[in-house]
Amino acid sequence: MTERQRLQCVLAGETPDRTPWFGDLSWWWAAQRARSALPEAHTDPATGYLRMHHDAGVGIYLYAPLLWRAEYDETVRHTQATECDCVVTSYRTPAGDLRSVTQLLPASHTSGVVEHLVKGPGDLAAVRWLFQHRVVHAEPEPFAACDRLWGDDGLACALAPISTSGLQSLLTRWAGVEVTSMLASDAPRELEITVEAMQEADDPIFRILCDSPAEYVEFPDNLSGEVTGRRLMRRYNMAYWSRRIEQLHRAGKRVGIHNDGTLRASLPLLVEAGFDVVEAATPAPVGDMMLGDIRAATAGRAIVWGGLPGALFSPLTSEGTFEAFVRETLETFPRGSGFVLGVADQAPPDADWRRICLVREIVDRWG
Repeated sequence: MTERQRLQCVLAGETPDRTPWFGDLSWWWAAQRARSALPEAHTDPATGYLRMHHDAGVGIYLYAPLLWRAEYDETVRHTQATECDCVVTSYRTPAGDLRSVTQLLPASHTSGVVEHLVKGPGDLAAVRWLFQHRVVHAEPEPFAACDRLWGDDGLACALAPISTSGLQSLLTRWAGVEVTSMLASDAPRELEITVEAMQEADDPIFRILCDSPAEYVEFPDNLSGEVTGRRLMRRYNMAYWSRRIEQLHRAGKRVGIHNDGTLRASLPLLVEAGFDVVEAATPAPVGDMMLGDIRAATAGRAIVWGGLPGALFSPLTSEGTFEAFVRETLETFPRGSGFVLGVADQAPPDADWRRICLVREIVDRWG
């Protein structure tokens, strides 16, 4: 079987000839490319990125082009500029102005938000204006072309809006944890109508996802159970997730969610909401659940995708420890248990290339 067929087999509830191995190498690739440390065959963002996965024996699923393009109407002025080591983003609307600052962090090949767009309840009217004056256009061909390019080496994952629930968007993108928590306690009604407006504005996107050829749709909510927590998930996320999952299921799609943080508070609710897949599932010692506990919580009810904490790919972990962990993961989730082996959540910039390739050898021997 090809890696694509193995993943399709698991998504269909069947047993593949061996465990599918699909890892997110995008951060590692981008860091190596910035350092000019990639072989020439791996440098092209399309064919080279695919060739890297093929050479390592890793299935590819991220990141295909989005199935839509969004823009704002003439009532919104959007600007973005780089100032020193920061990216400054601004929105001007009739309901108010918003500004954020993101600091570039070249040492880790990432960035961090130092000023969020939303700083208090007074900014939420502008957020609602942005979502209510956003225009969405279907663009299916770039996604389809990417899926054709990846072929037997992978399966293009169609992403829902980032993040899918309005609360998660505020937590991870618009307001941050501190301000969102304040809004939930001090301005709950203002928060609720904003979340509803954000989610209603995504109706055209979900119609596009339903009409697309994508087999698998993932909610990139970047969820972590100790941040959102059971109370907020039940209040703001559960009913919405379930509604969108049912909509996509009616269109014949399998649906997953990106839970790249802790699982103890979130995993039971994700199963209850009806997700087919929990992707980037991170076990102890990085996460807060043991491998066996994750399997017990999902057995027969949801597919687990992940299992290998990204930190284990660093040279700071011995190769012997790494190999033992991969084998333990495969033993905990044998073929037929509804499992896709993956990096939880990404291979870091200092990941060892030899170690990335080693997973393929271990899977071929033991998976």
